[in-house]
Amino acid sequence: AIWLKPPWLKLFASIRRPTGIEQPRTGLDIFLLVMVLTDSLMLASLVAFFHSSGALKSDFSEPELDAFHSYMREFGRSYQLDSVEYHKRLSLFSQRVAEVEAHNSRPDRLWSAGINHLSDRTAEELAQLRGWRGATFAGGPAPAQPSSSGTFLNQRGKGRALPALPQEFMNWTLLESAKRIIDQGGCGSCWAVSSAAVLQQHLEIYNPASKRTFSAQELVSCVTNPHKCGGTGGCDGATIELAFHWALNEGLADERETPYSGTNGRCQKRSSRGMLQLGGHYGDLSVDDLTKPGVHLAQSDARGPSFGMHGWERLPENEYEPLLRAVYERGPVGVSVAADTWSMYSSGIFDSCKQDAVIDHAVVLVGYGKEEKLGKSFYLIQNSWGSAWGERGHIRLLRREDDAQRCGIDHQPELGTACEGGPKQVKVCGMCGILYDSTVPHFKPLPA
Repeated sequence: AIWLKPPWLKLFASIRRPTGIEQPRTGLDIFLLVMVLTDSLMLASLVAFFHSSGALKSDFSEPELDAFHSYMREFGRSYQLDSVEYHKRLSLFSQRVAEVEAHNSRPDRLWSAGINHLSDRTAEELAQLRGWRGATFAGGPAPAQPSSSGTFLNQRGKGRALPALPQEFMNWTLLESAKRIIDQGGCGSCWAVSSAAVLQQHLEIYNPASKRTFSAQELVSCVTNPHKCGGTGGCDGATIELAFHWALNEGLADERETPYSGTNGRCQKRSSRGMLQLGGHYGDLSVDDLTKPGVHLAQSDARGPSFGMHGWERLPENEYEPLLRAVYERGPVGVSVAADTWSMYSSGIFDSCKQDAVIDHAVVLVGYGKEEKLGKSFYLIQNSWGSAWGERGHIRLLRREDDAQRCGIDHQPELGTACEGGPKQVKVCGMCGILYDSTVPHFKPLPA
């Protein structure tokens, strides 16, 4: 049979083009095109054969099977027909299609869902993606110069007015380093990938002539996690604070020397090209150092200053203004969020996190703005699930000026930033708990 208007066609029609960041043709668009161009009779014959032979024991319709086969081609899946794996993935895909269609049928929605490379993944596989387990720039202002007194913690309460923040700030999206989106793969390394991205972007802001890069893989392979903060280390999770502490004290290998592999790997000594050999500078931080707001400055033997990093700071918990001021005055900020409902996101302003959000993912806050058509403000987040996900690898989270008062309780902090033996619950504020845990490096321009 030839279906002129198959049922799944309205799903494709319901998905809007994203606004804000320009997005290239999505995987969904591409496999729709494949569907249109593919010989429907051939697919129908193939499906009929498997049904008649008893090989396909499923209740899925022919259009659903056709859509899944096109999805398999588009995303390089090679499930053997009639295998347990094939039927499991088909069931997951069909469920996601139904969820996408149901969400996109809501007239009041702020964001659109879509089919992507995560649409046939299990809940466990998606959880691993989230990682937590058991100079004047481009027309913008010159970055503030960090110092031991120029922190967001000790600026507060000094009795002096701080300059007003702009209503929107998107300058850092123009950084060359901000345009590169890594797909972390099946490794729970969001903490390392996001940390390396933040460091790379700060290097470009403060030392734009530098050509060095930062290795997320070294963080995965080398950073120890003795207090089991955010996981047990490597692909089983850690925190941005641990990553920044390593980079400040030990330096960080060049990505070209230690490229990302998406595995735990072995901690390798660096060659002379990779700055410095590993030494004894790295020391474990206490739980308080890792989980309490505060500033950590480089010691005399630290290696971070060789590329401009002089410290890092965990910002005040659940406060709105310090987070926006950090991204405006210093640069992109590493933030921890609840991302268990993000996998279907395609475009728009995401507003679907529960109030009692469970923090489980590390990402990069690169800016904030307002969508005039919707009349809604947003935080602009760079994710680590590849550029085909979301708005070219980004998601916009709903932002409100009273986010510090929009709070809930994270009843499973051990899945996020908490360390072993830490609190059983924590207060989290803002959409997806974005205000709870945010960390920014302190960079300075290198001497001429």
